[in-house]
Amino acid sequence: MTRTLCRLFAIFTVISLVPSTARGDEPARAAGGVRAEVAVTALDLDVVVTKDGKFVKDLTAEDFVVKVDGKPVSLDYFTPVEEGTLFAPDLSKASPDLILDSVRNEAGQHYLARQILVYFDDEHLQPFDRPRAIEGLRELIYKLSPVDRVAIVRYNRGTTRALVPFTGSKEELLDGLAKLEKMPPGGLSWSQQAQMDYRTGQATRMYSARVNTIRNYSQQAQIREKTALGDLRRAISALAARSGKRTMIYVGSGIELHPGQGMAVALGFRNLQQFEYEVTKEYTDVLREANESGVTIYVVDARGLTTDVDAGESLPFEVSPFDRDAFRKEVLSGLAGETGGVLFQNRNVFKGAMDQVFRETSTFYSIGVTLSNVPKKNEHSIKVSVKRPGVNVRTRNSFVPRTAEKASLNRMELALLTPDAKGDFDVAVTVGLPQPAGIGRRLSPLEARIPLSALTFQDAAGRKDAVVDITVAAVEDNGARSDATTIQRTISLDPAQWEKDRDRFYLFATDAKSRPGNLRFVVTVKDRRTNRTGLGSANVRIE
Repeated sequence: MTRTLCRLFAIFTVISLVPSTARGDEPARAAGGVRAEVAVTALDLDVVVTKDGKFVKDLTAEDFVVKVDGKPVSLDYFTPVEEGTLFAPDLSKASPDLILDSVRNEAGQHYLARQILVYFDDEHLQPFDRPRAIEGLRELIYKLSPVDRVAIVRYNRGTTRALVPFTGSKEELLDGLAKLEKMPPGGLSWSQQAQMDYRTGQATRMYSARVNTIRNYSQQAQIREKTALGDLRRAISALAARSGKRTMIYVGSGIELHPGQGMAVALGFRNLQQFEYEVTKEYTDVLREANESGVTIYVVDARGLTTDVDAGESLPFEVSPFDRDAFRKEVLSGLAGETGGVLFQNRNVFKGAMDQVFRETSTFYSIGVTLSNVPKKNEHSIKVSVKRPGVNVRTRNSFVPRTAEKASLNRMELALLTPDAKGDFDVAVTVGLPQPAGIGRRLSPLEARIPLSALTFQDAAGRKDAVVDITVAAVEDNGARSDATTIQRTISLDPAQWEKDRDRFYLFATDAKSRPGNLRFVVTVKDRRTNRTGLGSANVRIE
C-alpha cells in the first residue's frame, strides 16, 4: 500500500526584519560531509579496470578511449585514486569537482571518503533472504576507515526510513543491522497475496475470469513497483548531496518491469495485453538520477542460490525458474550495469562481494572532460575502453549534467531522509498551533528565520537585493515524505540601513497542510548568487 504525506503548500508569505546576533563577517559553519553547492564544470567518471579480478594500476591517460554520444573526446582530467587518496603528477590534472569532493587527510593528501547508502528493499524481500546479506555487510563495516560514512535505510510498505543516518560509528551501524534483523520484511505479505491470486486464477477454467485475476494482480503490483522505484530515486537524490565517493548498496530480490508478467505466464498467458502494465519510466528515472549524481550502485540479490525448486514457497508458480529470474533480474542487472556497479547473485555468502565493494570504492581511475568541450544535451551516452587487451572496464553508461537547482533538491532529500543533515548556514524553523483544514487534515503556521549575513546582496536600482529559493517539505515518523514546495523571493534592503539590517533575520512565514501525527518540517534556503544552501528543521506533534 502506498503511503504519501499530504502535499505542503504556501498560503502566504510575510517579509520582515527581526534582530539577529549573527555578524556579517561571521564565517559559515562547515556542512560536514555535504557537497559544495557549485555548478558542475566537468563530465567526471569513476572507472574500475580489472584483469583476472585484480585492479590494473599502471594505466595512463593515453591508455583510455572515451566516447561521448558516440564521438571520441580527449581527456582533460586524469587522476588515479588508490585507497581513497588522489594521485597525479600534480593535482592540476584532477577535475575541480573531484577536488571539491575530497578532504585533506592527516598527511596533507587529498582523500576521497566513502559515502555508502545501504538500501534494504524489504518490500521485495522474504524473512529468510536478509541474514546472508546482513552478515556480509557486517564484514564491510569492520573494514571502514575513520573518515568513511555509511547510512542504513529500509524501504517497506511504501516508505523509506533511516535506521542509521550517515555515521562513521561502527557500533551504531552494527546495532542498526541487529535491529533490522528483528523487523519482518513486507515481501512475505506480497508473496502470500501472489499465491492466493494464483490459486484463484488456477481454480477457474474461464478465460475471462483468469484474465481479470491477472489484471487485478498486475494493477496492484504496478502501484507497488512504481512506489518502490520512486522512493529508490529519492534515496539516490539524498546520497547525491554527500561529498566523497558516492555508492549505494541495494539489497533486494528483483522488480518486474512489467508487473504481473510472472503471474500471467504462471497462469498460461504469454502474449496477454496486461504486459502493457509497466514501470519503465520509473526505472529509467532511477538510472538518470544515479548518473546525474555520480552514484555507483552495487546490487545484492539476497535470495542466494536459486534452484529449480524454491523451498521458500509452499505453492510456487508453474513457471520455469529461468523465466521468473529473467522477469525480476532485468532491473537488478540494469541498476548495476548502467551505473558502473556489480550485480552479486547466485551466492549464499556475500563476504567476497563486500570485499569487492570495499576495494572498488577506494581504488579506481577518475577521468573527466570539461563540459565546455561537450555539446549541450540533457543526457549523454558514455563508452569507455582501454588500449590493453584482456582487461575489464566498468563505469556508468551515461552522464546527466547536474544543475544548481537539482543540487538544492538533493540537499532537501538528504534532510528528509536523515535528520542530522546540515546546511551551509543555519535556518531557525518554528511551527505554531495547527487549525482544522478538512477531514483528517491540519493547517500549521510555519516560520523560518534566515540570517541576512549568510546571503549575498548586490546593488540593484538603488537597493541591495538578494534572491533566495525557499523550499518547504515534511516527513512523518513512519518515513512518509511530502513533495517539496519551492518559492523564490527577492529580499530588498535600503542601502542607508545596510549596516543595521545586515545583522538581522529575514522572516519567512507560510502555512503548511498535513495529516495529524509526528512530523519533522524541513526548510532549505538557497542563495541563488552563490548556491550556498541553509537548512533548518522542527519536530512537532500535530493533533
